[in-house]
Amino acid sequence: MNPNHRLSDIVAETAELLAANPRLPELAAPIIVKFRPNSAMAGAWAATRSFTVETAALMLPHSFDVTRRLMTMSASFHMWVWARTGTELTIPRVYTQSNIDRFLSTIHKNRSEGHRWGVSRQLVKIGRELADADLIAISAPHGMVRSPFTTKQIASMHSWANSLTTVKKRQNAQALLGLAGGAGLTAAEIVEVRVSDIQRDGDVVFVDVVGKRARRVPVRHAWARVLLRSIDGRTDTDQRLFRGPRIAEYPPRIIQSFLTDHPAPVRPTPAALRAAWLLHHINNNVPLPVLRDVAGFDHYTTLVRYYEHANVLDAADFTAQLVGAEAAR
Repeated sequence: MNPNHRLSDIVAETAELLAANPRLPELAAPIIVKFRPNSAMAGAWAATRSFTVETAALMLPHSFDVTRRLMTMSASFHMWVWARTGTELTIPRVYTQSNIDRFLSTIHKNRSEGHRWGVSRQLVKIGRELADADLIAISAPHGMVRSPFTTKQIASMHSWANSLTTVKKRQNAQALLGLAGGAGLTAAEIVEVRVSDIQRDGDVVFVDVVGKRARRVPVRHAWARVLLRSIDGRTDTDQRLFRGPRIAEYPPRIIQSFLTDHPAPVRPTPAALRAAWLLHHINNNVPLPVLRDVAGFDHYTTLVRYYEHANVLDAADFTAQLVGAEAAR
């Protein structure tokens, strides 16, 4: 849109944006529409503006500051990706770990640690929420480790799942929490799990994951009960755990649609829940080869970056292992 467009044009575009995104707060729409980057890259902004506006609207920013920050960071990132790669402007193609890391190491290389962390966190949040991308932000400033979810936030997710209005909705939410939070499954894996894939052996609940990364994953006790609720009373064992209209081009989109239609105070995306699951196991010293296998990673490199966000360990606590002392018999 030309920056010299009349007020009536801005009003019309704002109305169109709100009509296309009925859950977008009214205060955010004109901020998104009026935004212009403080940049000389006019050609890049013309090419990426529509994508930037659509992406911002999908994030449902709730205040002036949040909307302005979202637009400033995402616009700069989109223009840089477009100018550097010319890639198709879709969220999965733009929001990759490689693009985010390179953007920070080039455009923001001379900025403060706190600034770089803020940009990283914002871009990772967009990629996780809108494409369920397997992304992780750079380490927090001063070695501070931030938990992906607090105990209060996890309780809020469980409360949200239990408060939905129908059994099917509640069981969908419970399946999402149990499979992603308790077993670390990706969105693509979640939509393929069937009732028969949930197995119980004594006090331990397992998920049998099918597909190219087939594996058996034990469910964390803290999440097992909510997962079992998702299959309570379901007699058709061949039925998919997470129910919804299948979208052939991208089946996991049914999860995004479900979360958009049934907003939670803390949005429980599969990517964020999986990241929390990985960090929990890293902090509990699950061996790297074991974690790679139960997480379904082909290579260690993807998993290793999560270690930057794990609890800090003291080498002195591992002296016995480092010097080769035998375990007590």
